[in-house]
Amino acid sequence: MFQRDDMPAFSTLVRPFNAKPTVVRLKRGYHSACWSPPAKLAPAHKQAIYDELREVSSHAFGADMTLYWRDRSSGGYLDKITRFYFIHSEDDRVVGWTGYHRLKLAGRTCLYLDSTGVLPELQNTGIMTKLFGQFLLGELLRSGPYGLYISMRTENPVVYQSFYKVAGEQNIFPSLSAPVPDKVQEMGRQLAAWLHQSDKFDAPSLRVTGAYDNLDALYGELPTCDDGAINSYFRQHLRPVDAFLVLARLSNPGTLLSLAAKRLRAPSRKNTRATSPL
Repeated sequence: MFQRDDMPAFSTLVRPFNAKPTVVRLKRGYHSACWSPPAKLAPAHKQAIYDELREVSSHAFGADMTLYWRDRSSGGYLDKITRFYFIHSEDDRVVGWTGYHRLKLAGRTCLYLDSTGVLPELQNTGIMTKLFGQFLLGELLRSGPYGLYISMRTENPVVYQSFYKVAGEQNIFPSLSAPVPDKVQEMGRQLAAWLHQSDKFDAPSLRVTGAYDNLDALYGELPTCDDGAINSYFRQHLRPVDAFLVLARLSNPGTLLSLAAKRLRAPSRKNTRATSPL
């Protein structure tokens, strides 16, 4: 349904850009291209990125993402995000994207992961998690002894499980077994306000009701990961149109070692889609 044969090659797409990306090798012939910040791109070059995002994300989700990216572009997505990444293949195709905002929430440094995805044939191959490991390690080293939080708005247990494995059960919220601390609730409130969703946010649960009001539900039913307890928690608390604001604390030496050893892994392939508009 979503054909991309008429889209330009990555090198053709970025050749006229006034700001060139930093390109880093990932694995299996794939590379990331980072603009930091993308706000420095000329308006026509930002529009070329939006056009490519519309196509690659529609293919990744199997849904028309035109209205979503129209809303994001009118809201200045590329003018606000701290770092934006395309992932491109050895044969010069754009196959994925991600980016994050560096925020201060309740006095703590927090990276908010924005819209993220890869083409279906590359989901659960470790390419995106390799990129996450690279930039999280750099940001954690930069943060010093206070560490940092990473946050995302997601309805996907696969995404939650990936960061659960790195941060650990005691450092990710909402928790499967413990209440959300007051400090984290306040961070959630400030993040919800930044997302203009305070009216939909419940701090004790970190749940956003009707989180994706500019999209139809991406899933007829919620995706699943390979951890039954996580799947059960998401099914119990979310509808397909809802989401959690997930906050994970990264601070201890074990987290550094975990990232350095590239232990941030995607779950096994089982009715999963490791993408989210966020």
